[in-house]
Amino acid sequence: MSESKIVDIPVKMEKFYGKGTMLHPNLEVIEEEIKKIPKGKAATIESLCNKLSMDFGTNVTCPMRTGNGIKKIAEQMSENTSVPYWRLIRTDQQVIQSKVYEMAAAKLEDEGFVLTYLKSGKIKVQLSEERYYHF
Repeated sequence: MSESKIVDIPVKMEKFYGKGTMLHPNLEVIEEEIKKIPKGKAATIESLCNKLSMDFGTNVTCPMRTGNGIKKIAEQMSENTSVPYWRLIRTDQQVIQSKVYEMAAAKLEDEGFVLTYLKSGKIKVQLSEERYYHF
């Protein structure tokens, strides 16, 4: 697998993040953090990105690369429960849209989370503070 990379924040992204460095995490780094989320808890992509930025000493972790990595992990691990990808959700509390997002929603329901099925086809997780996992 490819290594995580630290790059300068691209000029087009400086208006969001300012100048500095950005982490492009590899799948292994993302997987290891996801494995830390205990049953019955959920975390957001934003909290994962913040944790990775602290660990790697960067100003920011690329949320798009992280999200795409999570989708790849979910699709690779859909039948394997060693990496609980379903416990990582979007910052707006929606289940991450991947090819297996309905399976992820079912796994969240199995862990006692209340889900709201939106008209758009998206699924929102009702995440109270005590069920939120802090990296």
